[in-house]
Amino acid sequence: MIRLEGYIGEEPATAAAVSAELSALNGGAAELVINSGGGIATEGAAIHAEVSAYSGRTMIYIRGIAASAASLAAMAADEIVIDPASLMMIHDPAAMTMGTAEDHRSSADVLDTMSQAYAAIYARRTGNPVVRVREWMAAETWLTAEEAVALGFADRVGERQAEPIAAFNYRAYAQAPAALAALAQAEGWAAPTPDHATETPA
Repeated sequence: MIRLEGYIGEEPATAAAVSAELSALNGGAAELVINSGGGIATEGAAIHAEVSAYSGRTMIYIRGIAASAASLAAMAADEIVIDPASLMMIHDPAAMTMGTAEDHRSSADVLDTMSQAYAAIYARRTGNPVVRVREWMAAETWLTAEEAVALGFADRVGERQAEPIAAFNYRAYAQAPAALAALAQAEGWAAPTPDHATETPA
């Protein structure tokens, strides 16, 4: 079982780690568990690419949460099973930019391109129009297990095997459920700003 837990872009939730574990399976069936509040947008895309390219059958179980970059990674599986108590979230990637006005304009262009690429992946997996997916992303949309299945972001709700939700600074999200934001505050969870476009600010 390959586990993608914690911050996307930090071990064990990296494309390199996933690639190594998939290679060790030699084309056999692969099962992955996701419990992540998000992370680096490009790393989520890289994990998606690794799972998509794998020759064997892939199955992803969402247990806890699959938010932002983690939700994109999930879209690569042949089958997506979400625990009934789990959440999924999609939104526009974000980044921090330092520099001149031109630097900020360039960063905005990169984010627009990345958002469109994310939307295309979500749309292809779910069957929803890209324009509708872009609206959901812009609104920062949180989905229950049943909603994720209804909208095509998961194939079925599995048997209850909930795990403690991944530690993450959920207060960084604009529309995070109040219970998640309160949990992050109570636990003192902190993380880099979610879904940076790259490892370092553009």
